[in-house]
Amino acid sequence: MKGSVYMRWAKDHAAARYNLANSGLLGCTTEDLPFAQGDLLVNGPNRDGYPPLVEAIAAKYEVPTDRVVTAPGASGANFLAFSALVYAGDEVLVERPVYEPILAALGFLGARFRRFERRFENGWRPDPDDIRRQLAGGRVRLVALANPHNPSGVLLSPEEMGEIARVTADAGATLVVDEVYRDVWFEQAPPSHVHLGDHVVATNSLTKSYGLSGLRCGWILAAPDLADRMRKAKDLMEAVDSMPGDSLSVAAFRHLPRFEARSRALLDPNIAQVRAFLADHAEWLDCVVPERSMCVFPRLKKEEDSEPLHDWLRGRETSIVPGKFFEDRRFFRLGFAVKPEDVAAGLKNLSEGLRRS
Repeated sequence: MKGSVYMRWAKDHAAARYNLANSGLLGCTTEDLPFAQGDLLVNGPNRDGYPPLVEAIAAKYEVPTDRVVTAPGASGANFLAFSALVYAGDEVLVERPVYEPILAALGFLGARFRRFERRFENGWRPDPDDIRRQLAGGRVRLVALANPHNPSGVLLSPEEMGEIARVTADAGATLVVDEVYRDVWFEQAPPSHVHLGDHVVATNSLTKSYGLSGLRCGWILAAPDLADRMRKAKDLMEAVDSMPGDSLSVAAFRHLPRFEARSRALLDPNIAQVRAFLADHAEWLDCVVPERSMCVFPRLKKEEDSEPLHDWLRGRETSIVPGKFFEDRRFFRLGFAVKPEDVAAGLKNLSEGLRRS
């Protein structure tokens, strides 16, 4: 069956009163988005993206407008990029662990997989020599990874990503980087990965870092020739974008400092809570904790599978993401981009769950 097993699970099972499975920031309300009369449009010129929105994206990430392709969220951006770049039977190189919808989208398109490892023991940092070995022979058409990484939240440095970009270029492959968590680093965020070379494609959205998933505002940044291929692939899916979503997204870009402040107000106390929790529960959990993130990927020390813990927590109105969705059952993804009081309650339940046997 074609589809994403993780996305189906997330729609059916992730929501809970104490949602530690959430992969994005707590959703905004209409009161959080100030907009003026005229900001909301029903129709308008957006056959290849609403020009004011394209200009806002281009300005934020310092690229010309011909390098911007709009898409329905980051998942839509990933799928659109892959659909323009990958043909059935092509070999693609994908990180492990990986956000499963990326693997599912490439599989849907008929790709053949190679994998490179991001190991817990190495702080979830890939080995460029491993990537180089996997690329030997020049048969790999595309390399896919997320930076910051999902599920661990680890951000590779510009130097590390530069080396991966060079290795990929030497092999004649395209590098697609999902950078949807980049913006939670705020002023410390590195430049968009699209600046690493014309063979590098970056995807992002207003969803994860800003709590604006309902707008479905995503985008691809790519060299002009690749961007044009993606616009043509997009023609298979739609004649125009959603004008209400695009016009409200322009208003959101105008108020990004407001949304960044909201993100900080949620994430700063929550990452402190999670750090303290993990330090207090070192008997049960190992974890790499990034300086900034909205999720981490702890490893169980006393259990081989996180699914029983997940099931126990569901009975306490608390959710985590079992490691089976990231190809290692000893781990689970712990999200903390919700209200601090809900994180505190969820962590209290998680503490009881770890001690349950």
